[in-house]
Amino acid sequence: MVTMQPRYGVSIGAVIEPGRLRTTVLGFDGSILYRRQASSAVNERGALERLLLSEVAAAMAECDPSRCGPLLGIGIGVAGLVDARSGVVLFCPGIPGWENVRLGAMVSERFGVDVCLDDAVRCMALAEKRFGAVRSVPTFLFLYIGLGVGSGIILDNRIYRGTNGVSGEFGHLTVKENGPLCKCGNRGCLEAVVSTEAILGRVQELMASRVYTSLGSDGQEPLTLERVCRAAVEGDRLAAMVVAEIEESIGIGVAGLINLFDPGTVVLAGEVVEVLHGLIQEGVERIVRRRAMHAIAQRTAITRSAFESDSSDLGAAALVIERLLGNEILNL
Repeated sequence: MVTMQPRYGVSIGAVIEPGRLRTTVLGFDGSILYRRQASSAVNERGALERLLLSEVAAAMAECDPSRCGPLLGIGIGVAGLVDARSGVVLFCPGIPGWENVRLGAMVSERFGVDVCLDDAVRCMALAEKRFGAVRSVPTFLFLYIGLGVGSGIILDNRIYRGTNGVSGEFGHLTVKENGPLCKCGNRGCLEAVVSTEAILGRVQELMASRVYTSLGSDGQEPLTLERVCRAAVEGDRLAAMVVAEIEESIGIGVAGLINLFDPGTVVLAGEVVEVLHGLIQEGVERIVRRRAMHAIAQRTAITRSAFESDSSDLGAAALVIERLLGNEILNL
């Protein structure tokens, strides 16, 4: 009985990852009015800050107030540790120099509008809640497995942030004792085992040890997740072994979170999930059933994101609308 007025205003969402940035203009009713991805040849703080400011300015130029309404604010997602309450990027392992950066204040001063800052995976979880597969689900875990590994935790329609505002570091659960070194300095973290970079590194490691594989037969074609997936489907033993390791590690991590939170629903997303979903979904579910408490596992649905590509820019733009409406989901 109540609908959003599309021309009430727009919000801009921007998401910063190592070497690239995505921007979106979102109408007040959730419609996508503009979307663009840009990259930076230099992956460091200054270059990415300049890229952020120029891309936000370009998005603002697309917002004709007579057609769309005024700019309501800017939402920014960052692939790193973020204190959303203070608007500070605490640490970004993939971007040198990003430590204790007051990014929210900097962008707000530059453009003269309110700015919301949050972790990129929390932005994805918000997009899934508002526009995706779990609109009517009050509690769920959103698990991103791709360039990095992280989670967004929604409990009773509120983002769970933790005491220090940095909860959800799913990628830094230890799943392999004395496993590969992670960017955080620990060993055996989930991110060091099942991120895109980690998977391709593991394949190259096995190839270097002279394990036979068809993946090494074409030196001209770069090694990608798609090639690993294709080789596994075609019966390549090395690729199949790597896929089994991925299933095991993800299953262990998901089972631990299910035992801890009893979420009822787990949403899997990210490049690894998109490419390997058909190969790993059944195995992950089997391992979760074996390792999680039976009474919890049998009542937990493990599903795939409704978005085929990264939705964090949509979630970043939605931050502005949620705060404007005073919705408690942001939990700030």
